[in-house]
Amino acid sequence: TFIQKQRLSLENNNELITRGIGDGMVMLKYVLHQNTMSAQYQLAIGGGAKIPLGTTSLKDDNIALNLDMQPGTGAWDGVLWSYFSKTFAPASTINFFLYNTYRATGTADRFNENDQYKFGNELVINTGVTDKLFSDFSYIAMASYRSTSSDRQNGQKMPNTGGKWINIEPAIRYQFNQSFSVKISGKIPVYQHLNGIQPTTSYTASVGLFYNFGKNVIF
Repeated sequence: TFIQKQRLSLENNNELITRGIGDGMVMLKYVLHQNTMSAQYQLAIGGGAKIPLGTTSLKDDNIALNLDMQPGTGAWDGVLWSYFSKTFAPASTINFFLYNTYRATGTADRFNENDQYKFGNELVINTGVTDKLFSDFSYIAMASYRSTSSDRQNGQKMPNTGGKWINIEPAIRYQFNQSFSVKISGKIPVYQHLNGIQPTTSYTASVGLFYNFGKNVIF
């Protein structure tokens, strides 16, 4: 991933922007049930690790920035994943899906070896529908729930961290051919419950490119 973060201070109208390569992820997934015409649902599980590829050493005026403004986290995380989808062919082309991710976070050095920081564990639940619009266009209408526990520094719970979020995430996908497609999506918060006072997301926008190398392998 490539990440850009932007923060605006309402007190002095100063803007801080950071950018850089983010962390990576490796995951192994196993399909427990493949979608068939006689049993039109798919069920899969997976697990893996988040790899700390992104930097955590960006500075502003020679002062190290907080970890939430760094492109990377500096820590290895364990990830569990599950996926369920249901289709209704031939009566309808609508596809219902539900997938969940749980991330158990690791610790990383913040300013020195004796300063250990751990982001809160995270649970994300996504559910929605996708269907064809017209021609090679399709839509995705999704809602997501995200819950994170409080961060910890040297084993102590950090104030003003953690919370719960509910977002609406619409997306449009265009299929150029059988191999290549592009997806444009957004994230709009509809509910946020934060622990204490902390910055939070006002909206996000993203573009994803997908290439299918074969029948069963998609990148």
